[in-house]
Amino acid sequence: MRAFCAPPTPATLLTRGKTMSILIYEPDPLVCSDINETLSAAFPQSQIEVLESFDLSALVDNVNDTEFAVLSLRREQLQQHLSELSNLQEWFPIICIMNDTPRLAKVGERLKFITRPFSSSNLLAAVNGALSDPRLCQPEMP
Repeated sequence: MRAFCAPPTPATLLTRGKTMSILIYEPDPLVCSDINETLSAAFPQSQIEVLESFDLSALVDNVNDTEFAVLSLRREQLQQHLSELSNLQEWFPIICIMNDTPRLAKVGERLKFITRPFSSSNLLAAVNGALSDPRLCQPEMP
C-alpha cells in the first residue's frame, strides 16, 4: 500500500519516482472528455487512461501504478461491486460519479462521491479530498 498523507499537488504525483496513472471510466464521451481535460490540467505529468467499460480487472491490473480512479457508476454497478471497490480503496482512492448520493453500509463509507451535474472545481475538490483522506494514511508495504 502507498501512503496518502499529504494534500495532493501536481508535484506530489511527480516525486514518487515514476509517472503515476489516473483511471477514468465515464460512458458519456463529452463528459469523459471534460474529466480528462480537467485532470490533465491539474496533474500534467500523470498518465491518464480512459477505460472503455467499467472493468474491475483493469482496476486490479493497474493497482500498483494508479494514483486514483474516477468512475461514473450506475446504482446497480455500485451495489454489485461495492465490496471490491472498497477493497481497492486500500490501494488508491476512488471517486464515484453518480446521479445521486447513495446510502451505503459501512463498507462503502470510504468511497468519495460527486453527483451530477458537477463542475471541474467539484471534481478537483473530490480528488484532493480523496488523496488527502487520513484514513488512507497507512505505512508503505515492504
